[in-house]
Amino acid sequence: MSNDNARELIRSGSLKFRSGDYEQALKLFQQAARSDPDSAEAHAWLAAVHGRRIEAAVSMTEKIKLLSLLEDELAVALRLDSTLPLARRMNGAMLLNTPDMLGGDPAAAVDEFRYCIDRGMDDADIWVSLAECYAKTGFPEQAVEALETALKREPGHERATALLNRARGGSA
Repeated sequence: MSNDNARELIRSGSLKFRSGDYEQALKLFQQAARSDPDSAEAHAWLAAVHGRRIEAAVSMTEKIKLLSLLEDELAVALRLDSTLPLARRMNGAMLLNTPDMLGGDPAAAVDEFRYCIDRGMDDADIWVSLAECYAKTGFPEQAVEALETALKREPGHERATALLNRARGGSA
């Protein structure tokens, strides 16, 4: 397959990902990575799918297996292009959501999310992730500011609203 076909597979996979069809997205991104093994974007999207699969997994064994797959795809993506914002975002998410004893580091995740924001990723979810990092690292004022920014990007964002209420002393 050509790089054009890989790009089309990535485009189709990203649509499936955004609609919540992670299994179909996984297949499309795997095809893209096979057709263009040097596509950092395909590997970053594979990491994103594994991240969503971790969220849905019930057993700790399955979560650890998927974390290993996420780490492998992310390592390839970052090796191929360490400046790719999507790969840096996935790295930030991994650092934020992985327990410290398994390599998580919310302080390092702040740098990854700021990198992405500085390069044009400006959606509510990235601001919520940044806020979670700030909250976990003892910077509540910055967390509130990030959550307020998230709500400017997407008024009514459920997670941002709940976290902001909690940060301000209300119920979640």
